[in-house]
Amino acid sequence: MTIRTSGRQNYFFIDLLRCVAAIAVVVIHVLGPYRNLDVGSGNWLAAIGFNVLSRWAVPVFIMVTGALMLADTRPFNLRYYLTHRCSKVLVPFVAWSTGYAFLAGINLSHDVALAYDFSVAQTLLVNALEKPTWYHLGFYYYFLPLYLVIPFLTPVVQKLSDDQLWMLVFGWLVLTLLYFFRVDSPWMTGVIMYGGYLVFGYALRRAPLDTLQHLALVSLGMIALVSSVAGIWMLSTDAGVYSPGRFTSYKTINTALVAGLLFALTYRYGDAVSGKWRQLVSFISRYSLGLYLVHPLLLWPIRELGFSPTPTLLTIPLITGVVTILSLMLARLLARFPITAWLVP
Repeated sequence: MTIRTSGRQNYFFIDLLRCVAAIAVVVIHVLGPYRNLDVGSGNWLAAIGFNVLSRWAVPVFIMVTGALMLADTRPFNLRYYLTHRCSKVLVPFVAWSTGYAFLAGINLSHDVALAYDFSVAQTLLVNALEKPTWYHLGFYYYFLPLYLVIPFLTPVVQKLSDDQLWMLVFGWLVLTLLYFFRVDSPWMTGVIMYGGYLVFGYALRRAPLDTLQHLALVSLGMIALVSSVAGIWMLSTDAGVYSPGRFTSYKTINTALVAGLLFALTYRYGDAVSGKWRQLVSFISRYSLGLYLVHPLLLWPIRELGFSPTPTLLTIPLITGVVTILSLMLARLLARFPITAWLVP
């Protein structure tokens, strides 16, 4: 693959982004039940803090896709694209959607008694075209349509000058700002709002920010983090229950800025990771999609049994670590055998 960058061929930062994003996704799903704790309590605030600090994970996955696929200058080959790109995303999605639908039919009570309701699985499968069979699979419903856009978007962005490319990104950021303030626009379709992350990632790699621009993005990203925690706190306090508003949406300016912050920092300083840490990052990156797909299997009994220990400042990282390690082991095991390797591409 020929990648056009600003005089730099570096793929490790991609590994690092995949690594931290995959772990951050686990954090999001581990802390889910904790959002229903007493609003304003220390444990609730810690959970909300972890939530805001990890919301960039899914957008970063899209940005990595844009940084790689939009930079591919090879002539487009439909057969190759369908068999080597689309199928590696679509086929595992269908398989895991089916598997998780059947898992949803299991009722695990607190005395570890099992019961099965096939109608639950049947309903989920019937409605699978409209909504995911398991919470983490919702990512595919806005990620898969982007594969229809990429072949048309690639030649367009590659012909743009760096200034024109950043103007396009800026226009998209304006849309995310308007969306945050609930100003409707016909441009706010899923493909545009999520597809903007493709172009954002491509721009940050092809035309990296200079020192002043980098500092500005870091500052705005930090402001977005703090304001998101404060905003959720105020909305939830007024409502008496967890009420994130649009502070946790992937379509809003605060999430986009934080995702850009993580991408830019990793691109600039990722090479500082060395030795065994670098090997660990590459290992997790290799199985990052597998980790994403299988970790709810490990979380399922924890959630079913209502296991939500405190203090959250300690237990959320601890459970995340355990689930991540076990999920990586399972993903690696599946990858070792040809009959299952396609499930964790």
